[in-house]
Amino acid sequence: MAAVGGQGPVPRKDPVAGVENRISGGVFLGTVIQGHTVHVNLPQTITPALCGLPPVSAVFTGRDREIGELLQVLEPGAAQTAPASLVAGLAGIGKTELVVQTARRALQKQGWFPGGVLFVDMFGYDPERRLPPDQALDGLLRALGMPPRDIPPGLQDRSRLYRSALAALAGAGSRILVVLDNVSAAEQARPLLPTDGLTAALLTSRDTLDLGARLFDLDVVDETSAIDMLDRAVRDARGPGDTRVQDSPDDAAAIARSCGDLPLALRIAAALLADSPARPLSSLAEALAARHLRLNRLRRQERAVRSAFDLSYERLDPLHARLFRLLSLNAGPDISTEAAARMSAIDRHETEELLQDLARAHLIEPGRTWGRWRLHDLVRLYADETGKIHADDDDREDARKRLYVYYLVTVSAAGYGVRALPGRRAKAFSPPRLTDMQFSSYEDAKAWLDDERPNLIAAVTALKAQGRHGRSVALAWFVGLYLSSRWLFNDLVAVTETVLAISHLPNGSTVLVAKVLAALGRELEHHGSHEKHGLLASAVDAQARALAIFREHGDRRCEAWALVNFSRLLHEDQQFREAGEALDQAAAIFHEVNDQDGVDEVDWVRSCLSLSGQA
Repeated sequence: MAAVGGQGPVPRKDPVAGVENRISGGVFLGTVIQGHTVHVNLPQTITPALCGLPPVSAVFTGRDREIGELLQVLEPGAAQTAPASLVAGLAGIGKTELVVQTARRALQKQGWFPGGVLFVDMFGYDPERRLPPDQALDGLLRALGMPPRDIPPGLQDRSRLYRSALAALAGAGSRILVVLDNVSAAEQARPLLPTDGLTAALLTSRDTLDLGARLFDLDVVDETSAIDMLDRAVRDARGPGDTRVQDSPDDAAAIARSCGDLPLALRIAAALLADSPARPLSSLAEALAARHLRLNRLRRQERAVRSAFDLSYERLDPLHARLFRLLSLNAGPDISTEAAARMSAIDRHETEELLQDLARAHLIEPGRTWGRWRLHDLVRLYADETGKIHADDDDREDARKRLYVYYLVTVSAAGYGVRALPGRRAKAFSPPRLTDMQFSSYEDAKAWLDDERPNLIAAVTALKAQGRHGRSVALAWFVGLYLSSRWLFNDLVAVTETVLAISHLPNGSTVLVAKVLAALGRELEHHGSHEKHGLLASAVDAQARALAIFREHGDRRCEAWALVNFSRLLHEDQQFREAGEALDQAAAIFHEVNDQDGVDEVDWVRSCLSLSGQA
């Protein structure tokens, strides 16, 4: 606009046909506008730039609910309680595709967006291509038909003119949809948001940005949709005759699970299959089964899952990055704020703030209840890989030990808190109490155990896999007693089998292992006498192995207690003579070692067996 001083209405016809700007009650200083009333009248004919959406994917599936929710917000007349709708989620989760698909459908609806759509990729997570808002506004104003000479140089002036143009178009019946893709920060997007209450905007970001926007957190697709996406992508590349996915449903499901149902990973997997039409799905499923190589194999040319994660991870400061890396040490499906704080040796309140920041960056996700956090499977692999690189800086082994000690000590306290030692138990196989820590109530102890159960079981197995057999066995003792108290039979068998496997490893046949097997076998026998879950067979295996180890080490007292346990199993299996002989052997050893408690136990068991009808 020309520089004009004074007041009063000053109309100006622009050389571009049909464009008229009228300002009244204002002052013009160069291209800076100060006025009481600003009218921006734009041409009714929309330029092709207003239809510049990227092409939609033919293999898009599984997002009907999300599209429906977004369309409800975009519909004309919908309550505009927020200036925009923000779709946020993990890298590669399909945010851009969802928004583009939604925009296409909205444009097809009669009267929704007659003015078209403005689409801008802000490249917020690419440090070399990141688009500043003033440059984005320059392009948007040009797309709206503004002559370059009339576009002011400053960010604030460009934003005002842009918003005025959108408002004028909306008021003239040419409502526009603004789509801002890959926004990384609130200040990158805020000057581009419409403020007229009619113009709609959709944004995508890996971060939950503070924009006052309506928030939509995008999750992975379900497994059925993931397999469908894989199938569509292969057939789209190779033609409808390629039925490999349909012909191998089990392998397709395995690939989907290895991809964590993440759309980016699924598309890469489909591209790898399309590269070699003779390659069976079983080959790719096997290649992706190796967790330590999975991220390396989920790449093709310029597309890679690891590269997508890199852009988010590299934005973290050292404190956030360290905690993110350490989270992969937790073997279970989620981790509590308290466990993360103990593991990282950071104050609990500070840890909570760091975790919330990581969740806003969608590198982690809030768990099923407040105070719990989880990582996507592929993100966990990424965090673990980067964690191993920075192991010394992170004090990774000390952090692993702190997490183990936290679980061991707390499950010990909680187990006693809920009386997780049911029934009469041989004193030789009762675990020590590891702490004086108390839970405030029975309900609190029970709630902690129930919340942490998946993590505790996963920790037992993970410690075994890491070669930390002593830790695994010690934790298994307390976890097993809790599982018994809650009648969680399958989990109890799984923990027992883990300890059994350790007992057969080199240096695994220790007295501690035998004591844990004897205790777990007693719990299995206790429940096996009431339930038909095949528990007695596992109990026999555990007690037999415990008895053999005690004899191997010459531990006569523990051998006698194991014989008492074994006698009950023999009696349950209706081997009455053998049960009596086991009790006789136990009694002889108890007398030998002068263990009156053991003698009393033998007498008590004999009376129980007699009462059952078989002496």
